[in-house]
Amino acid sequence: MSRSPNCRHDRRFFYKYVSAHTAKTILTTRKLRWSSPLRFNDPFDVTQELRLNFTDAELRFAVTEEVAGVILEGARPPDGLNPALKAMLSELDKQRNPSLQQEIVDAIRQDASNGATSGQIQSLAELRQRWNGIVPMLRILCLSEVNDVTSMWHHYAEEYRGVVLQFEAIDALDSVFLMARPVVYQDALPAIADKGVWARCLVREGQAAFVNLFTEYQYVKTTAWAYEREWRLASLARSGESGLFSDWGFSPRELSAVYLGPRCSAADESEILALLVHGLEHVTAHRASIRGAIPKFTFEPLPARSVEG
Repeated sequence: MSRSPNCRHDRRFFYKYVSAHTAKTILTTRKLRWSSPLRFNDPFDVTQELRLNFTDAELRFAVTEEVAGVILEGARPPDGLNPALKAMLSELDKQRNPSLQQEIVDAIRQDASNGATSGQIQSLAELRQRWNGIVPMLRILCLSEVNDVTSMWHHYAEEYRGVVLQFEAIDALDSVFLMARPVVYQDALPAIADKGVWARCLVREGQAAFVNLFTEYQYVKTTAWAYEREWRLASLARSGESGLFSDWGFSPRELSAVYLGPRCSAADESEILALLVHGLEHVTAHRASIRGAIPKFTFEPLPARSVEG
């Protein structure tokens, strides 16, 4: 079978740890909740604030050099260019005076060395303003590459009373799960891009570049969370959507297995299995248990008749 052009990995399955109640909602609605990172529970997650590894002054100097480069290049202004700078370049283009260009560059460099003036772009403030506007509209779906992480069963699956849902990345469906990306774990608090990259965004590239960088920011976490072995899908709220989450549908074929927690109640188990109908008959059900001298999760397939109810 040919691979989807949108495929970014060779992983077949991803797992979602949820409470029994949430599992029943997902099975009933055939939708998953994609949330703004502002809803995440990690206080050090990248989205709690825009963490940058440079100061306001350093960014201001980088912006100054970017502006100087644009002026000296004398090329056609890029589409995302700051409007005031674009107007100035248009006027310089009419005069075609290299000496004047250099005088302006020398002047803005001198202003930067003297500190910010009331007329300068307050670069760091603009970055944070753009961040505050974009991040509520980001939509992230968090998954794991494994279904047997004890702490995740405890925290996300209602202290072992919940469920893990197994989703399959299917090429024939051009499944969204084909575009999942692994989270990168690092010791330092996550920060992406240096001052030069941000300066280019501020001066030349506009809103689309900011969205791309802020989206990239979602795939970095501290090593304290590495046990989750997390993968994420990142998008933006659709036109007309507001709030901090969106419930988006998935194909019934993408759900391939249900793992019931070792403390899942008989009532919840019965209700969950009863929902594996109307296109979900192929979904296999398993009961989790913790066994062994070195305790670990094992999963026992339930008889087909239990799934069929």
